[in-house]
Amino acid sequence: MTIYFYAQTDNRTGLDRLRRTVALLKEFSEFDTYLMTTEFRSATYAKRVLGAKKAVGIEDFRNIGTICERGDIIIYDSDEHNPTIHQEMIQYFGKFFRISYDPDVLPIEGEFLISPHKVGERIINGILIDRDYFGEFMKEKRVFFYGDSDYEKKIVSLSKDLKEFELDLLEGFYFFVDISEKVKYYFKNIYDAEDYPEILQSAALFISHSAQSALEAAATGAKTIYFGQDEAYEQILQRAGVVHIGDFSKIRLQEAILQNQLPKTDFLRNSSVEKVAKEIKSLIKSNC
Repeated sequence: MTIYFYAQTDNRTGLDRLRRTVALLKEFSEFDTYLMTTEFRSATYAKRVLGAKKAVGIEDFRNIGTICERGDIIIYDSDEHNPTIHQEMIQYFGKFFRISYDPDVLPIEGEFLISPHKVGERIINGILIDRDYFGEFMKEKRVFFYGDSDYEKKIVSLSKDLKEFELDLLEGFYFFVDISEKVKYYFKNIYDAEDYPEILQSAALFISHSAQSALEAAATGAKTIYFGQDEAYEQILQRAGVVHIGDFSKIRLQEAILQNQLPKTDFLRNSSVEKVAKEIKSLIKSNC
């Protein structure tokens, strides 16, 4: 049996959906899994860096039907659909699982919802973080990761306020090629986006504008600081012990670094991707 996965990825939305989707995909090693992303670069990254075995970029989510057949199983992480297409996909697939971190979303008839916020009928509650980020690691780096996407090049203006913190920079996957040259003066070291898993595992301090990456860093045991506004993750970050400073400012960052707050890795473990995968497998085997 093949289980299909789809994650929305592009240079505006970044790779947050891809990271959580692949975390779940890797729990289905006993199945044949096939990952689809919005474009080819992210599919290659998913295979080379994140651990997906089969992945392809399809350019438009409406091309999912050219790869899958009616009655197949799909786990879908995207907001590209409209209500009509959403209903058509539910009718097309044998089982339709949708990942959404929107706290206001509920499952519609015919689908199962994977959510960190909700519990109830046809809802699978959990937080999707790759198991590779849980464990004992040598913690030594002080890392700044803006995120995988920075279309407006905001990191260029932020960087001048970061020099005194003596941070390493982890590049984003969709960064423009000239970014490193523009900001290199402000960081001790610059690491390529393909070093992402290893850098998170070695981070003692992790500062990020990506909420998903902040959760992953917290899972490793890093003191984690998140700046920005993402309502989908706000409650989860708080419960995970991530320091949230709101919009970036040098003063707020200084205060956050001085706080004696460590991540609550037990909370993240108890809401684990393994639990989500186990419930999905049970539903696949059932006739509901």
